[in-house]
Amino acid sequence: ERRLSNRRLSRSTPTREARPVAARAAGSYTLGAVGARGERAPEANNSAPPRGVMRGMVLGLVAVLTLLVALAFLRAAPDDGTVWQPQMQRVEVTALGDPEDVVAYLEALGGVIEVRSQQRIQALVPQHRLPELRAARSVLRIEPPAVMVPLQIPFLLPSPVEIIGADRWQAAGFSGYGVRVAVIDSGFDGYRQRLGVTLPSEVQVRSFRVDGELEAGTDHGTRAAQIVHQIAPGAELYLLNFSTVTELSAAVDFTIEEGIDIVSFSLGFIHNGPGDGTGPVDEIVSRGVEGGALWAVAAGNWARQHWAGEFRDTDADSLHEFAAGTQQNGRTFEEGDLIIVSLRWDDEWGAACSDYDLELFGPDGSLVRASRQIQDCSGDPVEGLQVLATQAGRYGVRIVQARSEQPRLLDLMVVGSPGRGEQLDIFVEAGSLSEPADHPAVITVGAVLSIGPFAVEPFSSRGPTVDSRPKPDVVSPTGLIGAVEGGAVFAGTSAAAPHVAGAAALIAEAFPQADAGAVREQLMERALDLPPDGPDGASGDGVVQLGSLTGLGLLLPVGADEARLTGDFPSGEGLALLSYAGPDGYPLRFAHLLTAGREPTGWFRFDVDVQGWEFYIVGAPAWVNDFETVNDGDILMVRLEAPPPTVSERDEVEP
Repeated sequence: ERRLSNRRLSRSTPTREARPVAARAAGSYTLGAVGARGERAPEANNSAPPRGVMRGMVLGLVAVLTLLVALAFLRAAPDDGTVWQPQMQRVEVTALGDPEDVVAYLEALGGVIEVRSQQRIQALVPQHRLPELRAARSVLRIEPPAVMVPLQIPFLLPSPVEIIGADRWQAAGFSGYGVRVAVIDSGFDGYRQRLGVTLPSEVQVRSFRVDGELEAGTDHGTRAAQIVHQIAPGAELYLLNFSTVTELSAAVDFTIEEGIDIVSFSLGFIHNGPGDGTGPVDEIVSRGVEGGALWAVAAGNWARQHWAGEFRDTDADSLHEFAAGTQQNGRTFEEGDLIIVSLRWDDEWGAACSDYDLELFGPDGSLVRASRQIQDCSGDPVEGLQVLATQAGRYGVRIVQARSEQPRLLDLMVVGSPGRGEQLDIFVEAGSLSEPADHPAVITVGAVLSIGPFAVEPFSSRGPTVDSRPKPDVVSPTGLIGAVEGGAVFAGTSAAAPHVAGAAALIAEAFPQADAGAVREQLMERALDLPPDGPDGASGDGVVQLGSLTGLGLLLPVGADEARLTGDFPSGEGLALLSYAGPDGYPLRFAHLLTAGREPTGWFRFDVDVQGWEFYIVGAPAWVNDFETVNDGDILMVRLEAPPPTVSERDEVEP
């Protein structure tokens, strides 16, 4: 604060680079003039000791007194065998070379390795060893803490299941069967109570947090998973959570190992990269996409909590002007809200030389907090701060130019948790995407009203990306009523993304040979375009629609809900002799709906005309199989997998 106020009070105040030199010069005059080679000039001859000698005597006395106090403290300390433990701080680093060397270095500093994933390492390091860690720039990069926000808002809207056409696809037999969907989120509070109700009876769960807490005090992930299940009730669900970027990286490694088909991601990072689809989180998502998964990512709820534009200072006081005579931009917060402010500008990522600072002022006009990191051509062009609102009211943000050779393009986010949808005094909707919503390979999902005519929600983040790509890719209705106990509503782009993930699971089942790219293409082609024509930065290709069932092969016949298989099922893996009763032409592709949760792998029917067995192998191309449908009265032999456990839990396993 003193640095900034000095800068504003006098235009002749030295720059930040020059100030340390000036301070040393002033000090030299206080202690006595220094000669050209550093020798001290002779002191004036007087009876008092030289100032340098006096200063040395005082410092020596202080040192002695400090030592005596320390010895007294040690004598007073109880001799109970207690060993001094250093204060530890969590850090995330990226190894620039062999990660094993960095692990060894961290351990040599007394660090404890918590999570490893690819080049990223998360560790607890003694605080007094942090200067050594910061000095090791040649072998590692210390990653700044990432700001992650759940993208939900309180809003009341009708259910969009029928709007996107999921009800018709479910009636035709599609449920996402055989498709693995991972919901990667911050926490899954209350998921156990929802098993077999609004979640499948069996889910795969794992926490990548260091503390192993899957529920983690938030039901944000539970709600997203319930939406996926309501759209694609037959999909195999994985519930995975994390709290740091390194833990997210480990979770993505796991999705690749497990062969996950679709990922639903309803979290947003603020200024975690330059906004062009690169940066730490985007790079991790790239690995997941390359592993074969289709990612449905929430665009963000920040269209009106965002401002962007060029730095402007008409009165040369180093303060940015959002409009003529307006040096603050703000919004209201409730008491107890977490205020998150972040500023990014268009300088080189990882090597920013221009320098801007942030100041946050409270409802009474007083300075609440400031962010004044020094960008010295070695850091990111980002400033950020987080603080709890101690009182309700409007909080204002001010941007200060500390150093820049030219005016930079600024990008400001002022968001809160919980999200309340409050807007900035002056906002710019364009370019308000979160990360990884800016990633080129994910399906970025915005939100539209569930009541017609379709219109993009005012809060839904817009593109384009910094490199001018249109985003989002599609928009989805939001606010799934009944997704949570008691009919509570889950809204925002956090709810829109799992709708698209569920729709993708239905398409993946309908086209079993399709890869993630082909499923994405189907989603985009089936979307209902909104004005203006073609892809745009508000609605992308349009509202997600599953659309026509034409061309999807055999579908359930009329009366299929009355179809039954009777007979004895084996207790474990094995063969069962069953009798089919129901409408003729029931497709075996949907026969898993009749096996009480047991997974069939092959069907056999005796043909009396040819006196031989016909077979149908689940998942095989059509030309391999002898028959595809069954008729009323058919006697069938089916091979079944062993029944699944009630719930499969893997959150106890160390990441």
